[in-house]
Amino acid sequence: MKKIIAYKTDVELTANIINDFSDSINKYIKGWTSTCVHMDEFFKNGIPNDANAIVTLGILRGTGKLLKEAARIELDRYYIDHAYFEPGYNGKCWLRVSKNKHTINYLKEVSGYRWDKFFSKKHSFHPWKNYSSRGKNILIIPPTSAIAWYFNENEWMKNILSFLKENLSTDLFKTIKIRTKPNEPIVDMTGKYLGLKQNSTEGQVPIEEDLENASIIIAYNSQVALQATLMGIPVIVNKHNSCFGISFKLSDLLKGLNNPIFEIEPDRIKLVKWLSYCQFKLDEVKSGFAFKTINNFQN
Repeated sequence: MKKIIAYKTDVELTANIINDFSDSINKYIKGWTSTCVHMDEFFKNGIPNDANAIVTLGILRGTGKLLKEAARIELDRYYIDHAYFEPGYNGKCWLRVSKNKHTINYLKEVSGYRWDKFFSKKHSFHPWKNYSSRGKNILIIPPTSAIAWYFNENEWMKNILSFLKENLSTDLFKTIKIRTKPNEPIVDMTGKYLGLKQNSTEGQVPIEEDLENASIIIAYNSQVALQATLMGIPVIVNKHNSCFGISFKLSDLLKGLNNPIFEIEPDRIKLVKWLSYCQFKLDEVKSGFAFKTINNFQN
């Protein structure tokens, strides 16, 4: 019998999701048993030696430390967070669940059934944009404080700007626009959650306008990259982004924004079909369908 430990925090809404995930395994998954505990159990005793896997939601309030420890000891980890399509906890409460990943960052050939049934009508593709039909800006979406801590990437923004300044013309460098998250989760050097930082939004336009004005998007893990992909805009992203499988490279910018490589449309349909198989509505979590599907497809 395999054992999975489900870790929840004091946040009632997300704790209920973890409870539902744990309950579904005990009710519907043969060969598995699940125990749901508070994060305090991890802080006191660590991960039990007989555990075969852990599951948790988000990287705040200690869960980031838990996930890092599970990765260190090479223990299977099921990570839950906001969905790729229709994120948020309202309505059907779509959730992405990634096995041994922060986000699904690879491509796999699957049926278009879930994309067609659940998402295609609300998330249609715009035609792939050529140089003349794109905007003129280089839009950069840096990681939040919490993400930078989790992935040890506090220098990411500095390094990106350094590369661009060194390799782009002065005029092209002036087209850079940096967009931070308005409500940014802040953590200290140990990963302790300190609260939300209200970043200034003075002069900030809606994200749709920034995308319309962009020729290319450079992002760390932001799902703005997926939104841009649907709009037909090329993206350059980190390996912790769901668009990594269709990402262009920073070096592609050495030939400018009109580099012909940006005219080549990546396999967007393969991406969205696959991501549709890696997110689940709450009812699918409760029924055990999510856990079965993850273990059948995410390997």
